[in-house]
Amino acid sequence: MQTCPLAGVGESYWWTWSAIAISGLGVAAYHPAAAKAARAAAGPSAQGMSWFALGGNVGIALGPVIVTPVLLAFGIAGTPILALPAVAMALFLYCIRSRRAPTLSRSTTAASNHEDTTSAPDQWRLFGWLTVLVVIRSVMYFGVTTVLVLYVISRFAVTQSAGSLTLTVFLAVGALGTLVGGWSADRLSRLFAIRLGYALCLPSLIMLLAAPSMVVAVTAVALLGLGLYLPFSVQTTLGQDYLPNRIGTASGVTLGLAVSAGGACAPLFGWLGDQYGLTWSLGVLLIFPLLAFLVSFRLKDTNPRLS
Repeated sequence: MQTCPLAGVGESYWWTWSAIAISGLGVAAYHPAAAKAARAAAGPSAQGMSWFALGGNVGIALGPVIVTPVLLAFGIAGTPILALPAVAMALFLYCIRSRRAPTLSRSTTAASNHEDTTSAPDQWRLFGWLTVLVVIRSVMYFGVTTVLVLYVISRFAVTQSAGSLTLTVFLAVGALGTLVGGWSADRLSRLFAIRLGYALCLPSLIMLLAAPSMVVAVTAVALLGLGLYLPFSVQTTLGQDYLPNRIGTASGVTLGLAVSAGGACAPLFGWLGDQYGLTWSLGVLLIFPLLAFLVSFRLKDTNPRLS
């Protein structure tokens, strides 16, 4: 869950902007180290990484649930209260680290020495194609989350609460899809999980655009959430295998771009909605699953044990 505790304290735009930027830097600094630790704990297992990714997805889903009551009770000036979960977790990790520091130091050194002597060369070309895939998924994700609620409200003349329900379904099924993606990657192959996810996205979007009723639309949104989240954690483990000597870099790029690259395109989807209607804004996304599916054939699973 990403929050900006100081965003509501200042009265100027630049104060708010700076608070959000600093918060973003903190979140960005966390992910490479955390994903590297998850890799060390789970090994090459995509399912292990999916549990790590699930925590982040649940945190995003819980954000509005926690933030809204605080803002209703204290107003925008109550944003510093939102720092409490982060402070509590920082203290918890510090205490754990202090107790286990000698053991962790020895194990980390041994793991580092082992990695230095056994790692394969970094495969930058494959990692480049994977990065393209991560960006495409990010654009799809932000496009859906930007337009979905407004589209459903406008198309089916439902209440805002009913429209918001579709986004909840999307995120909830997506969290489940993260685990399903890791499970299928370990038992079948990582490329299978990635391609299956993007293959599901195209018919789901078509179904959503052509939905005759709210029930069909919610079903389409559920399938779309499943498809978009199937590749999420799998792409991270694949990136770590492509750059075995730069696990932190691979983790930072695959996770960082996944939650940031598409954000730069979010205003474009809003502009398309204003100019041509929300159906066109959502319809533009149809090209991205096909593009992602084609790009996935440029990848190679470097871990045949999981294929």
